[in-house]
Amino acid sequence: MVTRILASSIVPVAFAVSFVATAQTLVSDLTAEQLKTLVSGKTWAVARWGDPTVTDPGRTAYWDFKADGSVCGRFHGSKAGTKCADTGKWKLQGDTLCWDFTWMGESHDYKSLCVRAHKAEGKNYRLIDAGGKLPPVLSYPVN
Repeated sequence: MVTRILASSIVPVAFAVSFVATAQTLVSDLTAEQLKTLVSGKTWAVARWGDPTVTDPGRTAYWDFKADGSVCGRFHGSKAGTKCADTGKWKLQGDTLCWDFTWMGESHDYKSLCVRAHKAEGKNYRLIDAGGKLPPVLSYPVN
């Protein structure tokens, strides 16, 4: 009888924990206004593989999201402020950040992409492909 009571108590607890985790994920979505403040006129460190706060320059790229709606993309291993590898346009579409490069990212499915942003640990933000094709990317605003 004790086993039956304990087993029946676990299900509601597991459901409650699952619900709380889902609610926290939804709460962490950034709004369009928060995204605009974080992105417009800023340079972002983008690490498709790993954590951009780790001092491995080979894993980090720097993208400038200019206030005029243009974006300057650099390859991983480039430094902030150096020549753009490609340029394109960025915009906010609802609560998603979208960009469209001329050619960069075409072979890796990020040339034209819309992402949702979630606050992650430390100064990082997790950029999540709204279409679900790509894994989340850790990034943060440099300036």
